[in-house]
Parts: sequence; C-alpha cells; structure tokens
Amino acid sequence: MGIHDRPYMHSQYEPPAAGGGPMRVGLPRPQTAVAWLLVVNVAVFIVRIFAREMLDPWLAVVADDWWQIWRYVTFQFLHASVGHLFFNMLALYFLGMVLERTWGTKRFLRFYLVCGACAGLAHVVLSKTFGVDTFVPLVGASGGVYAVLVACAVFFPHIRLLLFFILPVSIRVVAVLLLGVAVLNVLVGIRSAMEGGALSGGISHVAHLGGAVAAGVWICLAPRVRRIHQRARLDSNRGAWKRRRKEEMQDQARIDEILDKIRRDGIGSLSAKERRILRDATRRQQRQDRDLYRL
Repeated sequence: MGIHDRPYMHSQYEPPAAGGGPMRVGLPRPQTAVAWLLVVNVAVFIVRIFAREMLDPWLAVVADDWWQIWRYVTFQFLHASVGHLFFNMLALYFLGMVLERTWGTKRFLRFYLVCGACAGLAHVVLSKTFGVDTFVPLVGASGGVYAVLVACAVFFPHIRLLLFFILPVSIRVVAVLLLGVAVLNVLVGIRSAMEGGALSGGISHVAHLGGAVAAGVWICLAPRVRRIHQRARLDSNRGAWKRRRKEEMQDQARIDEILDKIRRDGIGSLSAKERRILRDATRRQQRQDRDLYRL
C-alpha cells in the first residue's frame, strides 16, 4: 500500500475524536456512483436467482439480438455466480472509488458504462464475425471493471494490489498480466472458432479486452475532445462578444444622433421611438453605475 492509498490521504478521512474515544476501524465509504453500482448489482443478482428466465432473455447481450441497444447497458448488472459478482464488485469498490474521487460522479459513471457497453459490442462483433456463440448470453460487469483497472494503472501507478491475495505488486503489473491473459485467450478462442469450435469456454475474454481497449481510447482521445470543445466554446464566445460589441456601437451611434437632434432642434422635436431609445439608454447607464458602485 502506497502513501496515497492510506486512509488519511483520502478527502473523506475523519481523524479519531480527541479525548481518548474509541478508535473506529472500517472500510472507506464509497462515492455516490460506486455505492449505487454496488447496490444495484447485488439487488439484480438476488432478483436473478429467482427470475433468471425472465431477465436474461431481455437484459443480457446476445449476438443474434445485437440491434437491441439497451442490452449493452443492462447486461453489466447481471452476474452468473457469487464469485463472478464478488470479484467484479471488489475491484469496482477499491479502484472505482479512486477514479470517481478524481473525475467526479458523472464523468466516472459515463466512462464505466460506455466502456462496459464497448465490451459487449466487442463480444458481439467477434461472435458474428466467426458465426459462433451468437445465441449465448453475455452477462457481467467485467468489461467496465477492466476499463477502471486500465484507467487507474495509467493515472495512479502508485497503487499496489495483492496478487492472489498474497503478493503485493504494482497495479500496472496486474493490468499487464490480466490484459496479456485476455489477449492470449482471445487468440486461442479465434483459433478454436476457425476450426469450428466455441469462441470461449464460458468466459468472454474478448469482452474484457474490449473494455480495456475502450478505456485506452477514452484516455487518449478525451483530452483532445475537451480541448476542441473548449476552443469551439471560446470561438463562440468571441463571436458573441463581437456581435454584442457591434450592437453597442450601433446603439451609441443612434444615441449620439438623438443628442445632436436635441441640441439642434430641442427635446420637443423627438419622436416617440427616439424618446424610448433615449430612456432605455439612460436606464442601462444607471444600472451600470449602480453595479459599479456596489463593486
């Protein structure tokens, strides 16, 4: 465990009460998105125990039903077994908190769900390409979890994980090992599919790899997209400022004409429209003076 992994480095850490109060020992409270993801995944798993035949046909990703886009989100909340759920939620809890604390709830949740959807899409593409396992349902949050693992490995290399719950190693080592295993199993699955066999042995490694690749693309492209958006917004603001400045100059020219007319012919020569323009200009100037006074 690095220094940044310790409880007192977290923004939500509360020191023990003074005066010799009892020392509290516990896990840190998850952020909003992670907390809700944990609750929903566990709740859906419990419901699925009693209603698997009702949920899977409509919520799991199936290559034959690739066009039903809601499945690419809903399949992430279905899990095949207690172990499947436990390890995904364990990784989501510890790594997801770090990422959500840094990115914020909305950005983290968008990243997690989009990368998870890409994992499902990768499974569909490979299944349809080789024409195998097209009817087999895909369930699980592993694609999104792999995406979170990759993001944490990129941005928080100081994190250390317990490999096989025994050996503490860098998160980057764990990420490389897991991705290497995924790539190897995808290649083995492709060879099996080309020979007429199944693409996977009950585990969609291509979904794991799809989530990880989606995370890599997101991490590389997101800063560029934000810069383009910020540049477009600045250009838009600059254009709006120019238009506003032009309108102000036109209004000032009109007011100057009205003032010249007053000096030349007297205020009684003004039309109703000219009086309204002059009155509105006077009120704007008074508001600006009051705002300046408040400053």
